[in-house]
Amino acid sequence: MTLPRLLLVLALCMKMSPALADDNTEPRQYDIELLIFQHLNPNDGGEAWPIDYSRWLEAETGAPENTPDAATDPLSPSHPPEDNTKKPVQWIPPQALQLQAEAGALRRAPGYRVLQHLGWRQTVLDRNHARPLDLPATERRGVSLNGSVKVAVERYLHLYLNLHMSDTNLPESGDAFDSDPVQFELPEFRLDQHRRMRSRELHYFDHPRFGVLARITPVNADPDH
Repeated sequence: MTLPRLLLVLALCMKMSPALADDNTEPRQYDIELLIFQHLNPNDGGEAWPIDYSRWLEAETGAPENTPDAATDPLSPSHPPEDNTKKPVQWIPPQALQLQAEAGALRRAPGYRVLQHLGWRQTVLDRNHARPLDLPATERRGVSLNGSVKVAVERYLHLYLNLHMSDTNLPESGDAFDSDPVQFELPEFRLDQHRRMRSRELHYFDHPRFGVLARITPVNADPDH
């Protein structure tokens, strides 16, 4: 992680609260908020990332595609995709999201681009019964993002992220096509991480190409406590 990125992360995480974990393991509701952003100047040292062919194979075998509604705001969807309407979650309106200051800081920073800012309320179960939630797929400025999130609780809260980002923006030089346009393939970058969390803490999930700020807040609790 470069020094500027580290300083930004430290600054954003200064709002983290030293709240204790909830010892009550009875099912209760939490607000989950994610702020997903792209690194415009990735520091991956030119590392080649593997391409995820799974969605291509599903398309070839006739699996249904989850196509986002073009009329939906890609940053803060007010309605879940149709596949998620049966899931016991309530989507939080964009104006009620808590990480507004962090989102504003990222939008003003030259090296970052906010891809998605969303939140929802759900009943959180133990790890044996928790199920992943499919996030609304988005596409903005040639960058597509999709994936799933699972939240579970034992003594601590557990957040599981499985996100996929692909950038269809072509290199300015066009060198990628000059060598062999038939074999040119766009990489897909995956963030597959699990984190043990305390409620009301702000956590940062890092990846050379994109990052996530996440916070889980108990319902009926003061988010600034």
